[in-house]
Amino acid sequence: DDDSSVGDEEQLDEMRAERDEAIQERDDFEEENYELQEKCGEYEEELDLLEEENAELRDALAVCQRDLSQAKEEQLALFLEVNELRARVAERDREMNQLLIVNSDMMMKLADEGF
Repeated sequence: DDDSSVGDEEQLDEMRAERDEAIQERDDFEEENYELQEKCGEYEEELDLLEEENAELRDALAVCQRDLSQAKEEQLALFLEVNELRARVAERDREMNQLLIVNSDMMMKLADEGF
């Protein structure tokens, strides 16, 4: 009977050892899971910050695009104004040339008449 109780005791010790090993594995997995959850939380926080930064950059891009569009409109308006001024200068140059021709003709007539 002692042999049987020794065998039972050994089997019980073996089962306790297996149970303790299973408990240790579970504890290890829980610890690893906790660490992974912490990392996941950190990554989610970082993702939130990056999404906020991305939204801010998109807003800034929209402002820059609007400013660029406005600058292009102003540039076009200035280009049209410059062209208009060039046309007016060219017209005044033509008028000035006509006046110089008329003046030259009058000077020649005056010279012919003895003035």
